[in-house]
Amino acid sequence: MRRCEAPIDNKNLLEDAFEDDVFRDGFMQAADHRRRDMRHLVGIKEVRDDGEFADVSGIVDVRWCYGDNCVVIRLLAVSGAADTYDWEDGRKAIFDDYRRTFKAWEGPENPDLRVEFGQDCDTLSVLFYWECD
Repeated sequence: MRRCEAPIDNKNLLEDAFEDDVFRDGFMQAADHRRRDMRHLVGIKEVRDDGEFADVSGIVDVRWCYGDNCVVIRLLAVSGAADTYDWEDGRKAIFDDYRRTFKAWEGPENPDLRVEFGQDCDTLSVLFYWECD
């Protein structure tokens, strides 16, 4: 089985899933959002410990290009609720939460979708592929 890119083009992957589900509350449009093919959001990502209180929060810069198969999430700042997280722990918690969220897209609703990740320091890349024959 080989893989083919799964573009974010509102035919293969819908942008609504990104903007309405993953990057919604606390996210704002950057100046270049929706200019040409650029999508660019900046916002606060909170990871909750028990569903009530944020264990860690971070400011993230999110970008993708319409028609591309990659979302780039760059962590800009981290703040712990009781200073329990330092930078690395906060980054790990936030990126792990994004990994769980996007990995959940693989399944019965998207049987051929495969989600892969790359990380370079404070940047998480999320890549989408279809399994092709």
